[in-house]
Amino acid sequence: MHANRKINVAVIGLGWVATNRHIQVILRNPRLHLYGIVDKRPERIKSATEKYPWIRTSVSQEGEMPWGKDVQAVVIATDPLNHYTLAKKMLMAGKHVLMEKPLTMSVEESRDLQEISSRTGMLCCVVHNFQFARSTLRLKQMILEGNLGEIQSIEAIQLSNPRRRLPTWYEQLPFGLFYDESPHMFYMLESLAGREIQHIASTVIHKDGQNTPLSVSGHYSAGDIPVRLSMNFNASLSEWHIAVMGSKGIGIVDVFRDILVTMPNDGLHRAREILTSSGSLVFTHLWGFFKSGILLARGRLFYGSDMVWERFTDGLEMKHHPIEISVVRGLRIVELQHEIMNKSMIFKLAADENSGN
Repeated sequence: MHANRKINVAVIGLGWVATNRHIQVILRNPRLHLYGIVDKRPERIKSATEKYPWIRTSVSQEGEMPWGKDVQAVVIATDPLNHYTLAKKMLMAGKHVLMEKPLTMSVEESRDLQEISSRTGMLCCVVHNFQFARSTLRLKQMILEGNLGEIQSIEAIQLSNPRRRLPTWYEQLPFGLFYDESPHMFYMLESLAGREIQHIASTVIHKDGQNTPLSVSGHYSAGDIPVRLSMNFNASLSEWHIAVMGSKGIGIVDVFRDILVTMPNDGLHRAREILTSSGSLVFTHLWGFFKSGILLARGRLFYGSDMVWERFTDGLEMKHHPIEISVVRGLRIVELQHEIMNKSMIFKLAADENSGN
């Protein structure tokens, strides 16, 4: 692939993420050209062509592209139920594939995509974007430079308000919203740990009549470092936080705001030390809020999606598989998801007939 020739990209699936992240990043990348779009809903195609009148279009649920011979790469941003079928079809047709998480619905499907990618030489990559967000990269730098001291534990905490904007299809997935959103937690934990995490124990609490659990808790190890995952799908607000505790201090990634909050070790927890840690908390949050706010106002807060596309494009031009977003990593995260579903202690709460829920 010539370095001075733009790569023609087709977008399959025109949901919120494709419209507000992928298309915007593609349009801003001088190495990429938004060549065409595919969606099963004619109204979405119509809306997109009004914004981007030069693009080719196709109304299809199977990813049909009559103009596809000039497309070198596709991004699959449909619901996860269709990831495997579409990715396999595109790889076999000689297209490089970048796909939204989760990679597939099963470990076996993910392994099959890995084999097809290896056999055909086509890239198959997954959008594990938050590991490249500004806040996460800064935290990783602090870990590497020893600013937090010896790492003592890592925790991921996700709160999800069921009333927030959610995809219509999530209850069709195994464990519902857990299967759609947990990849972010898992790849972030392994990225910050710098190694694979090993399952120790986990619990899942379900409520009758709901596919999405009320909560998921998992305990892991990264060598001698304890790692914990906590996901609550019935919260009154939506917050995602990843915390790395070190002997010198703590770093917390506020995922939704792309903010890194840091606090020093508060020692004996005396008034002076409490004021110091509180001041650090307030200052780093406000400074991060200011920086993220400017990017958001300029339409450039992409939460690492731009870096995913940079790595994917580098892989296309230099003919190598970018490890952090490779199909191998996608498979690994799917394995962690199924480990929770297959190895957890599962508790069920009966629906309260008097609550109306």
